[in-house]
Amino acid sequence: MYLPAFPKIASDLHTEINLVQISLSTFLGGLAIGQLFWGPISDKYGSKKPIVICLTIFILSSLAVIFVKDIKVMWMYRFLQAFGSSGGVVIARAIVNKRFEKDQTLKIFSILAVIGGIAPIIAPILGNVILKYFDWRQVFTAMALFATLSICMTVSFLKEDYSSRLTTLNVSGILTNYINLFKNKIFITYTIIGSIAYSCLMLYISNSPVLVMEAGGLSSTHFSFVFMGNSCGLMLGSFLTSSVLRKRLSPQNIIKLGTSIQIIAALLLWLFIELELNIYIQLIPLFFFVLPLGLLFPTTTTLALAPFKAESGTASALFGASQLAFTFITSILLNSLNNGSMSIVAISLLSCALVSFVIILNTKE
Repeated sequence: MYLPAFPKIASDLHTEINLVQISLSTFLGGLAIGQLFWGPISDKYGSKKPIVICLTIFILSSLAVIFVKDIKVMWMYRFLQAFGSSGGVVIARAIVNKRFEKDQTLKIFSILAVIGGIAPIIAPILGNVILKYFDWRQVFTAMALFATLSICMTVSFLKEDYSSRLTTLNVSGILTNYINLFKNKIFITYTIIGSIAYSCLMLYISNSPVLVMEAGGLSSTHFSFVFMGNSCGLMLGSFLTSSVLRKRLSPQNIIKLGTSIQIIAALLLWLFIELELNIYIQLIPLFFFVLPLGLLFPTTTTLALAPFKAESGTASALFGASQLAFTFITSILLNSLNNGSMSIVAISLLSCALVSFVIILNTKE
């Protein structure tokens, strides 16, 4: 939501725009660390109170951003924002895993993925509307209002679950639980595949402006339509998973189908880039690479968390943190290899899809 405000933030705080971009990095850091904290908390104390507390942290840090005069202070508050919001992310997954059976969890995680796919479409548009009528600081006021609405809905509608709670909570116990998760082959297998899928999404998001606008020569308006179209593709994949695929295919076969489509799409994207075909032709395989992410996200989440009902929060935390850590590593590798060519990006997407396909091919159902 605040991305369109980057130039205004830089001007207002008398800093460079690349320093404003660091606020996004500090947010991702808080998102990873926060998940590891809130997961075990939810296993011990349930869902309702931790959600209220974590969103209260988000609200206070969002409002604090309104008064910042220095970009480094903004970095700190963005970290706290993420630390708070990460609780909502990790506890939401834990609630679904704890309260539903495997077939139902796949359906609900798919529905959540559809809803989540709306966010990247709505947020920049809403951010632009706010900037049209208000100062950039009011974007963070809007964030605080959304979190307040979430707290009201949690208090009003979320029923607390008192079953399958951890009896003790200490640092050594938390570390032991995390180590045990790393030893579980099922969890590690689907966490790796899910992390690769998440890395693909981040690679797409970070490089699509270059592919579409710089290399493709399209305008920012056209890019917005392309981004919306691909987001709809991801939502379509999630909808198909919840409505059709889960009834006809096993979760493992859904992953095989998704990674197979991605391999073909990435190969075609690489070929089209090398042949320097029209950007509109290149966008076709890009769409079909993003669409299967809607298959992979809910399915890998379901399979990774399914064995851990009592430790749903801890498993959800490590699953989410692993996604961010894997994305961080792949982004560093890509940046070290990237010479500005979009072919490198296509090869990276192809490599990720191939690794996932090989892993699921060697996994017993």
